Amino acid sequence: MKTFRNYLITSALLLGFLSVYIPIRYQTTYPRDIGPQFDERIRTTYLNMLNEEQPEILLFGDSMLAPAVDEALVEGQLGGKTHLVSLPGTASTIWYLIIKNNIVLAEHKPKHLVVFFRESMMTVPGYRTTGRYFEQIDEFAAPTDELLIQRAYINQMTSLEKFMEGYIPIYSSRWRIRQSLDYYIRYPLGKVLLDCNSTCMDYAGEVVFEESNLDITFLSDAIGAADDYLYSKEALDFVDQIDKSFLPEVIRLCKENDIQLVLVRMPIRRFYNSESEPSGLSVYVQNLGKYLEENGVPFLDFDHGKEMPSEYFSDTLHLNEQGKSIFTQKLTESLKAIIK
Repeated sequence: MKTFRNYLITSALLLGFLSVYIPIRYQTTYPRDIGPQFDERIRTTYLNMLNEEQPEILLFGDSMLAPAVDEALVEGQLGGKTHLVSLPGTASTIWYLIIKNNIVLAEHKPKHLVVFFRESMMTVPGYRTTGRYFEQIDEFAAPTDELLIQRAYINQMTSLEKFMEGYIPIYSSRWRIRQSLDYYIRYPLGKVLLDCNSTCMDYAGEVVFEESNLDITFLSDAIGAADDYLYSKEALDFVDQIDKSFLPEVIRLCKENDIQLVLVRMPIRRFYNSESEPSGLSVYVQNLGKYLEENGVPFLDFDHGKEMPSEYFSDTLHLNEQGKSIFTQKLTESLKAIIK
Protein backbone atom coordinates (compact mmCIF):
# COMPACT_ATOMS: atom_id res chain seq x y z
CA MET A 1 0.00 0.00 0.00
CA LYS A 2 2.85 2.34 0.92
CA THR A 3 4.64 1.55 -2.35
CA PHE A 4 1.51 2.34 -4.37
CA ARG A 5 1.03 5.60 -2.45
CA ASN A 6 4.61 6.62 -3.20
CA TYR A 7 4.05 5.74 -6.85
CA LEU A 8 0.97 8.00 -6.98
CA ILE A 9 2.81 10.87 -5.28
CA THR A 10 5.80 10.55 -7.63
CA SER A 11 3.55 10.38 -10.70
CA ALA A 12 1.57 13.44 -9.57
CA LEU A 13 4.74 15.44 -8.93
CA LEU A 14 6.22 14.42 -12.29
CA LEU A 15 3.00 15.30 -14.11
CA GLY A 16 2.89 18.66 -12.32
CA PHE A 17 6.50 19.40 -13.27
CA LEU A 18 5.92 18.45 -16.93
CA SER A 19 2.71 20.52 -17.01
CA VAL A 20 4.82 23.57 -16.14
CA TYR A 21 7.97 22.71 -18.11
CA ILE A 22 6.43 21.64 -21.45
CA PRO A 23 4.44 24.86 -22.12
CA ILE A 24 7.61 26.86 -21.32
CA ARG A 25 9.85 24.59 -23.39
CA TYR A 26 7.61 24.68 -26.47
CA GLN A 27 6.17 28.17 -25.87
CA THR A 28 2.53 27.10 -25.82
CA THR A 29 -0.34 28.61 -23.87
CA TYR A 30 -2.09 26.94 -20.97
CA PRO A 31 -4.84 25.86 -21.32
CA ARG A 32 -3.77 25.09 -24.86
CA ASP A 33 -5.96 25.79 -27.89
CA ILE A 34 -7.47 22.53 -29.12
CA GLY A 35 -6.06 21.23 -32.37
CA PRO A 36 -2.58 21.18 -33.95
CA GLN A 37 -0.39 24.25 -34.11
CA PHE A 38 1.16 24.75 -37.53
CA ASP A 39 4.24 26.86 -38.19
CA GLU A 40 4.12 30.00 -40.30
CA ARG A 41 6.16 28.66 -43.21
CA ILE A 42 4.21 27.16 -46.13
CA ARG A 43 6.05 25.03 -48.66
CA THR A 44 5.57 26.42 -52.19
CA THR A 45 6.92 23.51 -54.24
CA TYR A 46 3.91 23.22 -56.55
CA LEU A 47 3.28 26.95 -56.82
CA ASN A 48 6.86 27.33 -58.07
CA MET A 49 6.51 24.33 -60.38
CA LEU A 50 3.38 25.76 -61.99
CA ASN A 51 4.98 29.15 -62.58
CA GLU A 52 8.15 27.61 -64.03
CA GLU A 53 6.77 24.75 -66.13
CA GLN A 54 3.30 26.20 -66.87
CA PRO A 55 1.43 22.94 -67.51
CA GLU A 56 -2.12 23.04 -68.81
CA ILE A 57 -3.01 19.66 -67.32
CA LEU A 58 -2.02 18.68 -63.77
CA LEU A 59 -2.39 15.02 -62.79
CA PHE A 60 -2.51 14.67 -59.02
CA GLY A 61 -2.65 11.69 -56.65
CA ASP A 62 -0.86 9.39 -54.22
CA SER A 63 1.57 6.51 -54.87
CA MET A 64 -0.95 4.75 -57.13
CA LEU A 65 -0.63 7.44 -59.80
CA ALA A 66 2.99 7.16 -61.00
CA PRO A 67 2.89 3.41 -61.80
CA ALA A 68 -0.50 3.79 -63.50
CA VAL A 69 -0.16 6.76 -65.86
CA ASP A 70 2.34 7.49 -68.62
CA GLU A 71 2.73 11.27 -68.42
CA ALA A 72 4.33 11.65 -71.85
CA LEU A 73 1.61 9.61 -73.54
CA VAL A 74 -1.15 11.66 -71.88
CA GLU A 75 0.53 14.86 -73.06
CA GLY A 76 0.92 13.53 -76.58
CA GLN A 77 -2.66 12.29 -76.81
CA LEU A 78 -4.31 15.37 -75.29
CA GLY A 79 -2.09 17.97 -76.89
CA GLY A 80 -1.54 20.05 -73.76
CA LYS A 81 1.53 20.33 -71.57
CA THR A 82 1.06 17.84 -68.74
CA HIS A 83 2.68 17.44 -65.34
CA LEU A 84 2.21 14.43 -63.05
CA VAL A 85 2.46 14.73 -59.25
CA SER A 86 2.43 11.40 -57.40
CA LEU A 87 2.79 11.88 -53.63
CA PRO A 88 3.11 8.63 -51.63
CA GLY A 89 1.22 8.57 -48.36
CA THR A 90 -1.05 11.51 -49.14
CA ALA A 91 -4.84 11.80 -49.20
CA SER A 92 -7.60 14.33 -49.72
CA THR A 93 -6.67 16.58 -46.78
CA ILE A 94 -3.16 17.38 -48.00
CA TRP A 95 -4.46 17.61 -51.59
CA TYR A 96 -6.90 20.27 -50.41
CA LEU A 97 -4.05 22.18 -48.72
CA ILE A 98 -1.85 22.06 -51.81
CA ILE A 99 -4.74 23.27 -53.96
CA LYS A 100 -5.59 26.06 -51.49
CA ASN A 101 -2.09 27.21 -50.54
CA ASN A 102 -0.18 26.46 -53.77
CA ILE A 103 -2.16 25.76 -56.92
CA VAL A 104 -4.77 28.54 -56.83
CA LEU A 105 -2.16 31.07 -55.66
CA ALA A 106 0.17 30.45 -58.60
CA GLU A 107 0.43 33.07 -61.35
CA HIS A 108 0.02 30.25 -63.85
CA LYS A 109 -2.86 27.96 -62.96
CA PRO A 110 -3.54 24.70 -64.79
CA LYS A 111 -6.63 24.63 -66.98
CA HIS A 112 -7.40 21.10 -65.82
CA LEU A 113 -6.73 19.45 -62.46
CA VAL A 114 -7.21 15.67 -62.57
CA VAL A 115 -7.27 14.10 -59.09
CA PHE A 116 -6.85 10.33 -58.78
CA PHE A 117 -8.29 8.64 -55.69
CA ARG A 118 -9.71 5.35 -54.45
CA GLU A 119 -12.95 4.48 -52.70
CA SER A 120 -14.14 6.99 -50.04
CA MET A 121 -10.83 8.87 -49.85
CA MET A 122 -12.27 12.21 -51.04
CA THR A 123 -14.70 12.54 -48.13
CA VAL A 124 -12.71 11.38 -45.07
CA PRO A 125 -10.89 14.48 -43.76
CA GLY A 126 -9.31 12.63 -40.81
CA TYR A 127 -7.59 10.03 -43.00
CA ARG A 128 -3.78 10.22 -43.08
CA THR A 129 -3.49 13.35 -40.94
CA THR A 130 -1.78 12.15 -37.77
CA GLY A 131 1.49 10.43 -36.86
CA ARG A 132 4.05 10.61 -39.65
CA TYR A 133 1.45 12.13 -42.00
CA PHE A 134 1.18 15.22 -39.77
CA GLU A 135 4.63 16.36 -40.89
CA GLN A 136 3.46 16.43 -44.52
CA ILE A 137 0.32 18.34 -43.52
CA ASP A 138 2.38 20.89 -41.57
CA GLU A 139 4.52 21.65 -44.61
CA PHE A 140 1.53 22.99 -46.56
CA ALA A 141 -0.68 24.28 -43.73
CA ALA A 142 -0.79 27.71 -42.11
CA PRO A 143 -1.75 28.53 -38.50
CA THR A 144 -4.79 30.34 -39.93
CA ASP A 145 -6.17 27.26 -41.73
CA GLU A 146 -9.12 27.01 -39.34
CA LEU A 147 -11.24 24.84 -41.64
CA LEU A 148 -8.41 22.29 -41.75
CA ILE A 149 -8.02 22.28 -37.96
CA GLN A 150 -11.74 21.91 -37.39
CA ARG A 151 -12.54 19.22 -39.97
CA ALA A 152 -9.37 17.14 -39.96
CA TYR A 153 -8.63 17.24 -36.24
CA ILE A 154 -11.19 18.71 -33.83
CA ASN A 155 -14.15 16.94 -35.46
CA GLN A 156 -12.30 13.63 -35.06
CA MET A 157 -11.78 14.03 -31.29
CA THR A 158 -13.83 12.68 -28.42
CA SER A 159 -14.68 14.87 -25.41
CA LEU A 160 -11.86 13.21 -23.45
CA GLU A 161 -9.35 13.89 -26.21
CA LYS A 162 -10.38 17.56 -26.30
CA PHE A 163 -9.86 17.80 -22.52
CA MET A 164 -6.44 16.14 -22.80
CA GLU A 165 -5.44 18.49 -25.64
CA GLY A 166 -6.35 21.53 -23.58
CA TYR A 167 -5.15 20.64 -20.10
CA ILE A 168 -2.52 17.83 -20.25
CA PRO A 169 0.63 19.27 -21.91
CA ILE A 170 2.46 15.94 -22.15
CA TYR A 171 -0.44 14.75 -24.35
CA SER A 172 -1.09 17.91 -26.37
CA SER A 173 2.63 18.40 -27.15
CA ARG A 174 3.29 14.73 -27.87
CA TRP A 175 4.22 15.32 -31.52
CA ARG A 176 6.74 18.04 -30.68
CA ILE A 177 8.18 15.88 -27.90
CA ARG A 178 8.54 13.04 -30.39
CA GLN A 179 10.29 15.36 -32.86
CA SER A 180 12.73 16.44 -30.15
CA LEU A 181 13.50 12.85 -29.17
CA ASP A 182 13.90 11.90 -32.82
CA TYR A 183 16.33 14.77 -33.33
CA TYR A 184 18.56 13.80 -30.40
CA ILE A 185 18.54 10.12 -31.33
CA ARG A 186 19.25 10.76 -34.98
CA TYR A 187 21.82 13.56 -34.96
CA PRO A 188 23.86 13.95 -31.73
CA LEU A 189 23.83 10.17 -31.15
CA GLY A 190 24.75 9.52 -34.78
CA LYS A 191 27.63 11.97 -34.49
CA VAL A 192 28.95 10.31 -31.32
CA LEU A 193 28.53 6.68 -32.38
CA LEU A 194 29.12 6.88 -36.13
CA ASP A 195 30.95 10.19 -36.63
CA CYS A 196 28.13 11.08 -39.06
CA ASN A 197 26.84 14.69 -39.07
CA SER A 198 23.25 15.77 -39.82
CA THR A 199 23.78 15.85 -43.61
CA CYS A 200 25.35 12.40 -43.48
CA MET A 201 22.48 11.00 -41.36
CA ASP A 202 19.81 12.46 -43.66
CA TYR A 203 21.51 10.98 -46.71
CA ALA A 204 21.87 7.59 -44.99
CA GLY A 205 18.16 7.59 -44.16
CA GLU A 206 17.24 8.37 -47.77
CA VAL A 207 19.45 5.57 -49.07
CA VAL A 208 18.20 2.98 -46.60
CA PHE A 209 14.51 3.79 -46.94
CA GLU A 210 14.32 4.65 -50.63
CA GLU A 211 11.45 3.03 -52.53
CA SER A 212 13.62 0.46 -54.30
CA ASN A 213 14.61 -1.02 -50.93
CA LEU A 214 11.04 -1.51 -49.76
CA ASP A 215 9.19 -4.80 -50.06
CA ILE A 216 6.29 -3.77 -52.31
CA THR A 217 4.11 -6.63 -51.08
CA PHE A 218 4.68 -5.73 -47.43
CA LEU A 219 4.07 -2.07 -48.24
CA SER A 220 0.87 -2.89 -50.08
CA ASP A 221 -0.36 -5.04 -47.17
CA ALA A 222 0.34 -2.19 -44.75
CA ILE A 223 -1.54 0.28 -46.93
CA GLY A 224 -4.40 -2.20 -47.26
CA ALA A 225 -4.67 -2.55 -43.49
CA ALA A 226 -4.75 1.23 -43.07
CA ASP A 227 -7.35 1.46 -45.84
CA ASP A 228 -9.85 -0.55 -43.78
CA TYR A 229 -11.12 2.79 -42.49
CA LEU A 230 -12.17 3.77 -46.02
CA TYR A 231 -14.72 0.93 -45.93
CA SER A 232 -16.12 1.58 -42.46
CA LYS A 233 -19.81 2.35 -42.05
CA GLU A 234 -18.95 5.92 -41.08
CA ALA A 235 -16.70 6.54 -44.10
CA LEU A 236 -19.22 5.09 -46.57
CA ASP A 237 -22.05 7.31 -45.32
CA PHE A 238 -21.69 9.87 -48.11
CA VAL A 239 -24.63 12.04 -47.03
CA ASP A 240 -23.19 12.45 -43.53
CA GLN A 241 -19.57 12.90 -44.62
CA ILE A 242 -19.77 15.25 -47.59
CA ASP A 243 -20.29 18.53 -45.70
CA LYS A 244 -17.63 17.54 -43.16
CA SER A 245 -15.06 16.89 -45.89
CA PHE A 246 -12.87 19.15 -48.01
CA LEU A 247 -14.44 18.12 -51.33
CA PRO A 248 -16.92 21.05 -51.42
CA GLU A 249 -14.01 23.44 -50.79
CA VAL A 250 -11.89 21.84 -53.49
CA ILE A 251 -14.74 22.23 -55.97
CA ARG A 252 -15.30 25.85 -54.92
CA LEU A 253 -11.62 26.78 -55.18
CA CYS A 254 -11.34 25.26 -58.65
CA LYS A 255 -14.48 26.98 -59.93
CA GLU A 256 -13.42 30.37 -58.59
CA ASN A 257 -10.05 30.04 -60.31
CA ASP A 258 -11.33 28.70 -63.65
CA ILE A 259 -9.73 25.29 -63.16
CA GLN A 260 -11.62 22.31 -64.55
CA LEU A 261 -11.59 19.69 -61.82
CA VAL A 262 -11.83 16.03 -62.86
CA LEU A 263 -12.03 13.15 -60.36
CA VAL A 264 -10.77 9.70 -61.32
CA ARG A 265 -11.53 6.63 -59.23
CA MET A 266 -8.57 4.29 -59.63
CA PRO A 267 -8.89 0.57 -60.30
CA ILE A 268 -7.76 -1.72 -57.47
CA ARG A 269 -7.76 -5.49 -56.93
CA ARG A 270 -8.69 -5.64 -53.26
CA PHE A 271 -12.12 -6.93 -54.26
CA TYR A 272 -12.62 -9.13 -57.32
CA ASN A 273 -16.36 -8.66 -57.82
CA SER A 274 -19.30 -6.69 -56.47
CA GLU A 275 -20.27 -9.54 -54.12
CA SER A 276 -16.94 -9.31 -52.27
CA GLU A 277 -17.12 -5.52 -51.81
CA PRO A 278 -18.13 -4.01 -48.44
CA SER A 279 -21.79 -3.27 -47.97
CA GLY A 280 -22.46 0.36 -48.86
CA LEU A 281 -19.57 0.94 -51.26
CA SER A 282 -21.68 0.87 -54.43
CA VAL A 283 -24.24 3.24 -52.88
CA TYR A 284 -21.44 5.56 -51.79
CA VAL A 285 -19.99 5.69 -55.33
CA GLN A 286 -23.45 6.35 -56.78
CA ASN A 287 -24.00 9.23 -54.35
CA LEU A 288 -20.55 10.62 -55.08
CA GLY A 289 -21.18 10.49 -58.83
CA LYS A 290 -24.52 12.25 -58.44
CA TYR A 291 -23.00 14.97 -56.25
CA LEU A 292 -20.17 15.59 -58.71
CA GLU A 293 -22.59 15.74 -61.64
CA GLU A 294 -24.71 18.31 -59.80
CA ASN A 295 -21.59 20.41 -59.24
CA GLY A 296 -20.28 20.15 -62.80
CA VAL A 297 -17.30 17.93 -61.98
CA PRO A 298 -16.57 15.09 -64.45
CA PHE A 299 -16.20 11.74 -62.72
CA LEU A 300 -14.32 8.85 -64.33
CA ASP A 301 -14.90 5.56 -62.50
CA PHE A 302 -12.30 3.04 -63.65
CA ASP A 303 -13.06 0.63 -60.83
CA HIS A 304 -16.60 0.09 -62.08
CA GLY A 305 -17.02 -3.50 -63.22
CA LYS A 306 -13.39 -4.38 -62.30
CA GLU A 307 -12.34 -3.97 -65.93
CA MET A 308 -8.61 -4.24 -65.17
CA PRO A 309 -7.70 -7.94 -64.61
CA SER A 310 -5.28 -9.07 -61.92
CA GLU A 311 -2.38 -9.64 -64.35
CA TYR A 312 -2.18 -5.87 -64.81
CA PHE A 313 -1.32 -5.30 -61.12
CA SER A 314 1.96 -5.65 -59.21
CA ASP A 315 -0.07 -5.81 -55.97
CA THR A 316 -3.62 -5.02 -54.88
CA LEU A 317 -3.20 -1.27 -55.47
CA HIS A 318 -0.42 -0.57 -57.96
CA LEU A 319 -0.48 -1.31 -61.68
CA ASN A 320 2.49 -2.92 -63.45
CA GLU A 321 3.97 -1.79 -66.78
CA GLN A 322 1.37 -3.69 -68.81
CA GLY A 323 -1.40 -2.24 -66.70
CA LYS A 324 0.11 1.23 -67.04
CA SER A 325 -0.09 1.03 -70.82
CA ILE A 326 -3.71 -0.17 -70.83
CA PHE A 327 -4.90 2.23 -68.14
CA THR A 328 -3.21 5.26 -69.74
CA GLN A 329 -4.96 4.51 -73.02
CA LYS A 330 -8.34 4.18 -71.30
CA LEU A 331 -7.70 7.38 -69.36
CA THR A 332 -6.73 9.47 -72.36
CA GLU A 333 -9.73 8.24 -74.34
CA SER A 334 -12.03 9.35 -71.54
CA LEU A 335 -10.25 12.67 -70.97
CA LYS A 336 -10.46 13.61 -74.65
CA ALA A 337 -14.18 14.17 -74.23
CA ILE A 338 -13.53 16.50 -71.28
CA ILE A 339 -10.29 18.30 -72.13
CA LYS A 340 -10.81 20.24 -75.34
